[in-house]
Amino acid sequence: MAVRNSEALEVFLQVAADSRVSWRAVELAGRGIAADAAGVIWVMSAGKLSLDGEKLTDLLIEQGDLVDALADSWRSFDGGDISGTDFEMRLEGFVLGLEGWISRAAQG
Repeated sequence: MAVRNSEALEVFLQVAADSRVSWRAVELAGRGIAADAAGVIWVMSAGKLSLDGEKLTDLLIEQGDLVDALADSWRSFDGGDISGTDFEMRLEGFVLGLEGWISRAAQG
């Protein structure tokens, strides 16, 4: 199996390595890494086999929207447009959204 680069993973790693964020943000980044990995594993091992193409496409679009929101929030924080507190709040929402996405996806 080929290695797949994930935009979400890239952002989570940047968050975890950035000295401007709180320890809570680092913790959320770790949860995000775990949730992203769980999503990839589910898609590769079960999603492609258990869902029709339309349902899987809808789920992947939903996941993509979450990742886009995460990347936009990171760019806003990195560029100084939002505070660390605002970014952390958005990060928490994204992580909860990704964890919820996995639960919904697994239920089909």
